[in-house]
Amino acid sequence: MLKATFPHHKNMIREFTVFCKLKYISISAIQLFEEFMDNFCIEDCVCPTCGAKHTCSPHDSYERNLISYESGKSVCYRVNVLRVICESCGYPHAILPEILIPYGSYNILFILAVLRDYYIHSCKIQELCNKYQIAVSTLYRWKRLFQKHKKLWLGLLEDIATPASDFIDFLMNFSIGVLSQGLKHFFLSHDFSFLQGPSKTAHSASP
Repeated sequence: MLKATFPHHKNMIREFTVFCKLKYISISAIQLFEEFMDNFCIEDCVCPTCGAKHTCSPHDSYERNLISYESGKSVCYRVNVLRVICESCGYPHAILPEILIPYGSYNILFILAVLRDYYIHSCKIQELCNKYQIAVSTLYRWKRLFQKHKKLWLGLLEDIATPASDFIDFLMNFSIGVLSQGLKHFFLSHDFSFLQGPSKTAHSASP
């Protein structure tokens, strides 16, 4: 258990390098996760607690769900999240690629797909929830979170002028570098990840 005096992001290392154009993505969520881990270089880690460079080494791992929507149905993968430990300060950190949202099982692509269907009114609410196998309360929770984070991303005036569906299409047409930098900037600016909800376990070592 990490000390609660550190900000939420201090017990994780967020990596923003995975995405291609989301709108045209064809590989599965598990492939994205595995591709990231195959290319992850622990020597490049910077400890978010003490700022030390090149001091992280493998520590342990834990399992978590990764829920995606593929080939017309919801699928749930079990993935192993690597934790590293900083030899300088002794704190462990989970390595979370951008497809994973801290403290949640649904990946960012899944949530964006649900919200896009909602905002373009592709079907009735209950039909949409049945399609993605989620509760109506979950949909509205994601909607509230998205609206809040959209305002933080765009700023108040631009948020008012930008329809939600346009903003989602804007995100889903980003190239790999631009979207990754946008998500990284949001994380560093606000101390939490885009579409990350509140968590009672925000200071635990297993985001």
